[in-house]
Amino acid sequence: MMKLRQTYEACLRCFIEMSFFFMFKYHDYDKRKKTCKVCGRNFTRKPTSDNCPGVPIRELRADEILPGGLSAVNRRLKSGSIPVAYKDFTDNSRSKKRDESVFIYKFSDTEIIDKSLPPAFYSEPDIPEKLNPISEHRMRSQKLEPKPGAKPIAITREWAKDGDFYQYWLYYYSKDDCQPGNSLGYITKGRLKSEYHLSEGWIKKLGEPDLIQDNPYYKRAAGMKLYNLGRVRQFLKDNADDYAAWLALRERYVINAKPLIEAAKARKQLKEQLSAAPSSMKKGNQKQLRQNVMCLECSASTFLEDGIFCAIHPMSLPDGVPEQNFCPDFQC
Repeated sequence: MMKLRQTYEACLRCFIEMSFFFMFKYHDYDKRKKTCKVCGRNFTRKPTSDNCPGVPIRELRADEILPGGLSAVNRRLKSGSIPVAYKDFTDNSRSKKRDESVFIYKFSDTEIIDKSLPPAFYSEPDIPEKLNPISEHRMRSQKLEPKPGAKPIAITREWAKDGDFYQYWLYYYSKDDCQPGNSLGYITKGRLKSEYHLSEGWIKKLGEPDLIQDNPYYKRAAGMKLYNLGRVRQFLKDNADDYAAWLALRERYVINAKPLIEAAKARKQLKEQLSAAPSSMKKGNQKQLRQNVMCLECSASTFLEDGIFCAIHPMSLPDGVPEQNFCPDFQC
């Protein structure tokens, strides 16, 4: 009986909180001004309709929000929140139709839904410029990726079409936390098997694809499953022992060996050039050739589509290298 009473009281509280949205009332008519004393609507004669929202009708202010926009900024109304105004058109058509979705609330009467997400904004222009934001979309187009340990600084709610329209969070990072790379790119299920040597069981452990797109080659075929490269790499790092054992069992090597093979070939060619070069040439170019070998051997360098990239000196090597001295940051 006690439990039933508690359930009844909870339902009653919920009803009281929600009932405001459906409780429009009669206008408090001011004969002299010919307006409603509560909502401010103008009338030519005393109104008989009960569509006064009970709060002033006006535009939205900077510190206020409409319920319809709450999900876009990862927020919801606090329990017991009371609207402070009502947003209507000049013909007052919204109050005539009793549209409860345009009650205006103070932003302070809302709370965050998912606290694990970074701050949410309506659109990119709303993100403070001092944060120096760059979206994941732009990072992909510019062949950038977040630096290790970098965290997103903001999100916006975006729409996409993939068979059906759906919403998703678009993440933003600081431009200072970006570096060349493609971890934000996507890889197909077929490439997971051919390049990473993952079986169906491993792909099942990896989880659902991050994106499903129409097959560009066969329109009637099933959607193409795409997996975020950064998530794939992190998954393999988190399961490094099991993954290494799996590769050993299948007599496979760690993926992305092509850049290492290319680097080894380049080192061999440079060393051969260095040893075969005339003594007169060695005096002038020996340091330059040697520096090339060092850059290829350096653990801070890697191969990208446009050539070798140095993580320490992404723009260029320090002055005097390789003419006068070797790079002081060489890491073997």
